[in-house]
Amino acid sequence: MPRLDVVPHAATRGPLAFVALLIGLAIGAAPQAAAQAQTASNCAPAGAVRFICNAIDVEDWAPIPDTHWVIGSDLAPAGRQGYLQLFDTRTDTVSKVLPDEIAIRPDKQTYPDCPGPVDMKVFGPHGLDLTRGGGQHPTLYVINHGGRESVEVFATDLTGAKPKFSWTGCIVVPHGFWPDGVASFADGGIVVTSLWDPTDPHRIDKLSKGEPVGGLDTWYPGKGWSVVPGSAGLSGPNGVLASADGHEVYVAVWSGHAVARISRGRGTPRVAMVRTGFLTDNLRWSPNRRMIFVGGQNDTVKDVVSCFESSAVNCPVPFKVDIMQPRTLKLTPVVKSGVYGEMGAGTGAIEVDHHIWVSSFRADRIAIFPSPHVPGM
Repeated sequence: MPRLDVVPHAATRGPLAFVALLIGLAIGAAPQAAAQAQTASNCAPAGAVRFICNAIDVEDWAPIPDTHWVIGSDLAPAGRQGYLQLFDTRTDTVSKVLPDEIAIRPDKQTYPDCPGPVDMKVFGPHGLDLTRGGGQHPTLYVINHGGRESVEVFATDLTGAKPKFSWTGCIVVPHGFWPDGVASFADGGIVVTSLWDPTDPHRIDKLSKGEPVGGLDTWYPGKGWSVVPGSAGLSGPNGVLASADGHEVYVAVWSGHAVARISRGRGTPRVAMVRTGFLTDNLRWSPNRRMIFVGGQNDTVKDVVSCFESSAVNCPVPFKVDIMQPRTLKLTPVVKSGVYGEMGAGTGAIEVDHHIWVSSFRADRIAIFPSPHVPGM
């Protein structure tokens, strides 16, 4: 059996957490009632919070290191075509990557079981990961729900003025697996979370109770899928990251209101967990990889799922963001729980030019918050 260590929330861990909490309150101080007076087409700031509008349902993103580009997903509701989205951080603008801009170059040796290119008319990009290596040609892994449940693989070309993408293959997930987050290992494998079993009619009730739901699997070329040892019993595995050496996997445990760190590859797995107090959705490294942004919704499972299944342009689901020290799992609040202007349903955050960019699974914008000073960021 894996060893389980539970780490207290940062609120119980000294004066730094209290100071950072005050900072988080300050950057969330714009009155929510006044913010709700904005319309969906209003992209005016909400207090100190700015927006990039026409960024549709950007559930997750992958910053391209040493560039001014960020790749965003588009978790399109059923029936709407989704796109990869490309943010230019110099101008705070966003554009869609159109299907005819994506070349098709299948790598049948690495992905022999892939049935063919994804149907871009129903493409539903969700979680993202851009490999850390690869120089000017990193690999982009994209969770997809359109037409099939899969991880779609794209080669990224950074040699020109703007990133270009080529579809190279896919990895179809096992039956009963609803993929959510993906992270890559330096040895060519990936780790993928399953939020739930889509064939289970009781999954929402189980998630609401924090019961074990979903899974965490790895996939390697030529080897296929296998369950990550030590991952049993998680409730709603969601966002996922891997350490640089691949010896630790960090998992956002959505309906478990926690982040789990699972060791791998070195004997009996050891699991440490910290409670966040909210539906923990996405995880992202800070630019220096010393800290992890932890984002998610501060609401009930049923309210968030209702938003997800709706046709709403924006959902008034409060969200919050913490930053976590990966060694101690200490959490420090950086964005106060709330709805900002029209934007709710936040999922996660990245740091861009000393600002915190926050994504959402159901919004027509992303939010840009002033970044508080937190040691280690």
